[in-house]
Amino acid sequence: MTQDVQSQSHTSLTKPTLLASLPPSALPKPHGGPESPRLIIIGDVHGQLSALDALLAKVGYSRARGDVVIFTGDMVNKGPDSGGVVDRAVEMGAYSVRGNHEDRVLRAWDEMQAKGSMDTDTDSEVETETDVEEEREGDAETEGKKKKKHKYKHHKSKKEARKTARSLTSAQRSWLAARPVILRVGAVSRYYGDVVVVHGGLVPGIPLEKQDPQVVMNIRTLITPPPSSSSSTSFSPESLVSDNDSLDSSADSFSHSHLKPSEGREGHPWSKVWNALEKEKQKKNKDNNNKKGGRHGTPEPPMTVVYGHDAKTGLSVRRYAFGIDSNCARGGELTALVFEPTSAASAAISNSPGTSTNHDDDERVDEEDPELAAARHGIRHRLVSVSCRAR
Repeated sequence: MTQDVQSQSHTSLTKPTLLASLPPSALPKPHGGPESPRLIIIGDVHGQLSALDALLAKVGYSRARGDVVIFTGDMVNKGPDSGGVVDRAVEMGAYSVRGNHEDRVLRAWDEMQAKGSMDTDTDSEVETETDVEEEREGDAETEGKKKKKHKYKHHKSKKEARKTARSLTSAQRSWLAARPVILRVGAVSRYYGDVVVVHGGLVPGIPLEKQDPQVVMNIRTLITPPPSSSSSTSFSPESLVSDNDSLDSSADSFSHSHLKPSEGREGHPWSKVWNALEKEKQKKNKDNNNKKGGRHGTPEPPMTVVYGHDAKTGLSVRRYAFGIDSNCARGGELTALVFEPTSAASAAISNSPGTSTNHDDDERVDEEDPELAAARHGIRHRLVSVSCRAR
């Protein structure tokens, strides 16, 4: 069920709202110029309040101007001040989606409440670091050792989540619990189409209303399930998408439906498949429109996804997918994707003689200066980052 974020009240700790919509008034106004409000989407903060404040200063955030901030989730856990990050978001009137770490922390709190135990974890709950170091000795790793390491990571993760849950106030936990899994930002401009913010990602071909919340918070890749006796054809992501993020002409047009979401790194990045399918959709829209002499009606707009979660990959900028987790939790950077209005003058320059006006041809747009291409429609984007080391 779609819900306007502003009208949300309490959401279950373990059953979050799947989809919410940003109020249209929060969108930046095309061709508004440098003094107009901007939309600032911030990657995984992980309790690093000083880095967040530094990033807000660097982008020139101004609530008085009307700037709107959205977080891609994982605001909490790992860092020193999860509560401070939540408080800063509340002070700014910011929006956010639920990440896997918010989900983990809220579930830990729910579990502790159910058990009636808020005591500090004991050392017996987890294996020692020495145990883990011993497992790492030797080149070969048995299946038993792999399971033991996985068990250690699981216990350590739960302990960290319980610690963070206890550090948050009731108001902070309630605010986090009210965040949706998917935030539909809306039509930022014709260049970007409908913008959606999630933490992990989306499965191509599934409507937003039918996406699986756990998948959206945790997905990294798409994989091909083992072939069954009922299927004579096997598909792989590599056969679906070419190196330049376009659909292979020899691939079955529906082969993406055979791909299954994975939290791991096997398979193919979901964002690469998503981007290829969106580019193909826009190409078909243009072809259909040309065949009917421009009387095809209003084509389905593209959908651009902004997400976090994948710190190991880091920044990943595609035409229709922006990954902005730049590993702040481990001393990397904290990144913001800023959508800001261009001036009427910049739009005039981008449409001056000698500048391509073929907006619908994605292959052509990808070869152009992205800023010029975006400026035609009154909104452009830029990435801003700050270091998260020793703050």
